Amino acid sequence: MDLKQAEAVIERRENGDMVYEQEYIDALEVVKDHMTKQVTHWKKEALSARTALKYAQMYSRTSLRDWKVGEVNG
Repeated sequence: MDLKQAEAVIERRENGDMVYEQEYIDALEVVKDHMTKQVTHWKKEALSARTALKYAQMYSRTSLRDWKVGEVNG
């Protein structure tokens, strides 16, 4: 079952239509797995962004320091 099918099963259940219990449980598992993958992806993206920001800040401080040293020496 893919995500679209799982969402359809859950929607049918919420609308009061007859859905087998196991089919509903399977649909919830599919959605849970999808959301877990999304959260993992978002965490990696956030970590990448924080790492990029950290390196950008380190680079800007180093560049500023080098520029000031060059200003004094030049």
